[in-house]
Amino acid sequence: MENDELDDEQAEESQALMPTEQDTIMFNGKPLVVVRLPDGGPGVVLRWICENLHIGQKAQVERIKRTEVIADDLVYVQVQTAGGFQTMATLVLDSVAYWLATIETRRMEKDDPKRLEILAYQRRAVTALFTWASSQKAVATPSNLVPSEPIIEPTRPAPDASLDDWIEYHRQMTAVLEWRRDVDEWRGGVDKRIEGLETVTSAIRERLGPPTLTPAHQSLVHYYVNQLHEATGKTHASIQSNLRLAFSVPSYKDIPESEWGKVTNWFRVQMDRAHKKLQEQAPQPSLFDEPGKS
Repeated sequence: MENDELDDEQAEESQALMPTEQDTIMFNGKPLVVVRLPDGGPGVVLRWICENLHIGQKAQVERIKRTEVIADDLVYVQVQTAGGFQTMATLVLDSVAYWLATIETRRMEKDDPKRLEILAYQRRAVTALFTWASSQKAVATPSNLVPSEPIIEPTRPAPDASLDDWIEYHRQMTAVLEWRRDVDEWRGGVDKRIEGLETVTSAIRERLGPPTLTPAHQSLVHYYVNQLHEATGKTHASIQSNLRLAFSVPSYKDIPESEWGKVTNWFRVQMDRAHKKLQEQAPQPSLFDEPGKS
């Protein structure tokens, strides 16, 4: 049972979403962390609500999972914290009101601060959350946009040209030089943004690590474990434990996809050993046995 729970938690963490936006809003003087999910929908990280209400997050997560109408709206998200990214349970905003309404307050004392806090959340927190979700951050329009078309350098006047011609020439040349300067600054800004994105991407890749076994290969591992179980009589848990030890991973699902060839070879070696052992244990015919008789 405990192994199943660990596998579920590891599966949830491996499927954690990377939000497109993360923000912190204040409600009743306490922070709430909200995120914009990859599909554009808003979500609320449960940790801070549970801490503010002094209720156990783990128990609430399990209760949400058991509540069929909102269970599918519980997701896991990579949340940026002071200590780096952490995988945290998050509830889609549409289901937050239903979840909060199920928190029982009738058995508490009327003046209990915890009861009053819960009632405040039930009555007004969802409104504050929807206000954030519906607000669109204003996008400032740059005042120094660079013309998309290059400014053509003017023709230099003849030596005997008038003073007005020379003034116009230098005016146009000033515009050309300013355009070149703005283009260089714009390119420099783009390069910095690209470098920043590459740094973030590298950090994400480093945290996520190499791609792990695909669902198809995980299914094959189940099949191979069953085959080895039938051939050796060893328990499924024992076989999976040996596999994890062989590849130094907490779960066979964490084996890198690039190691798949070694995985199949590991099972092949185990099956060969099992067949060899069966052959050694089989009774050998006596020299005096007649052919065809057992």
